[in-house]
Amino acid sequence: LQVLTPPIPAPIETTPQTDQLSGLDTSALGDDIEVIVNEQSVSFRISSEIIFAPGQADLSLEGLAVLRKLLPVLRQGEHRITIVGHTDNVPIRSLRYPSNWELSGARAGSVVRYLEANSIPNQRLSAVGYADTRPLTTNDTIEGRASNRRVELILEK
Repeated sequence: LQVLTPPIPAPIETTPQTDQLSGLDTSALGDDIEVIVNEQSVSFRISSEIIFAPGQADLSLEGLAVLRKLLPVLRQGEHRITIVGHTDNVPIRSLRYPSNWELSGARAGSVVRYLEANSIPNQRLSAVGYADTRPLTTNDTIEGRASNRRVELILEK
């Protein structure tokens, strides 16, 4: 009776994984983009008032300028980028946007289209609309509603 033993694999050399989000140069972003660093991601939060007219999803000239500042940072790596649209809880009922769901998704889609048109590969991009389901603060005040209307670009490890 012959017993066959499988060969012992050679040890795999491991190198410490580099954090593709560390070292991102965010110095030129300015005050219109809030940078939030988490353990698994970096988020860039932009108020909707800066990049969209009220109740609209077309990028404003000011919004284009803000996103233009973000392009060099987004081009620094190969990480996935999720663009998330948020609204306040004030209902919208227009022909184009029957609810805040459509508005938040359309705003995220507008940002995705802008990034894609500016050389960010579409395989890295996704768009999500959360409407008013993930507020940062209360919707009981004008300031609170303004904080909740935002777009976030999330770079994932």
